[in-house]
Amino acid sequence: MVRLPPLNSLRAFEVAARHLSFTLAADELCVTQGAVSRHIAKLEEHVGTPLFVRKHRQVELTSEGAAYLREVQDAFIRISYATSNLTSAVDQNTLRIKTPPSNAIWWLVPRLGRFHARFPDIQVQLMTSHVPVNFDDEDVDVALQYGVPRHGRLIAERLFSEVMVPVCSPALVQQAGPFTGPADIARQVLLHSIRRPSDWRRWLEAAGAGDLVVEKEIVFENSALTYQGAIDGVGVALAQLAFVLDELPSDRLITPLDIRLHGKTGYYLVFPPHKERLRRVKAFREWVIDEAGETRKADPYL
Repeated sequence: MVRLPPLNSLRAFEVAARHLSFTLAADELCVTQGAVSRHIAKLEEHVGTPLFVRKHRQVELTSEGAAYLREVQDAFIRISYATSNLTSAVDQNTLRIKTPPSNAIWWLVPRLGRFHARFPDIQVQLMTSHVPVNFDDEDVDVALQYGVPRHGRLIAERLFSEVMVPVCSPALVQQAGPFTGPADIARQVLLHSIRRPSDWRRWLEAAGAGDLVVEKEIVFENSALTYQGAIDGVGVALAQLAFVLDELPSDRLITPLDIRLHGKTGYYLVFPPHKERLRRVKAFREWVIDEAGETRKADPYL
């Protein structure tokens, strides 16, 4: 039997080939770029042929490297699938979900009671993070995330589109309103998360008021806090319509001006192919697609 190459070298090769960058591979693996280069060199020495063509500030796969990548990725998937089956036999009723805080607080958590009622034997563990999920390194079954995953080998189900609307408390409108145009909005304290600094500028441009200057703003760590600031009368926030539909209109939140910003992407359910047959994943997939369908029914733009 042919002696197998070191696992760390195979891992470095797969990540570097996927990114076509030793630098990005080093970031994902939390090692230095030099360490990635050494792993690749060791693997090339082991197989006896170059796997990459090194160019100025970039790398490309050789034909041998591209063929080897397909086999290595398939092998990793089979190992992951076998491991998942082994661990799921012990822990088959625990579903681990990862999603950003705003998605969890404003959309998923209010609906989880219905999932539990439908599948009472499945235990849910919900983790929140803005860091994109890495199914190779994290003990996660499914993720709800913004945007299409960069890793093309993941299964992605679109849940709803990105549509953003201004929201604020009814008290703010009573105090500062009525709001008849974008200029009235721009005069308020505008709220946004640190991760979405350009949303208000994009909204003003979509409203035909790109020349208006934003004078007052408050920046929050995440969108969930931004929406809470709007509820508490701090200012006007741009909210994901799907997240706030259940609150509109109410004594907590209203849309002072119905001008919408339509994004090019949306929110997705994401999971690796080897998880697809797990009962807990199949159950959640069926349920969350139903829930997203109900959300889309509430507004045709979603």
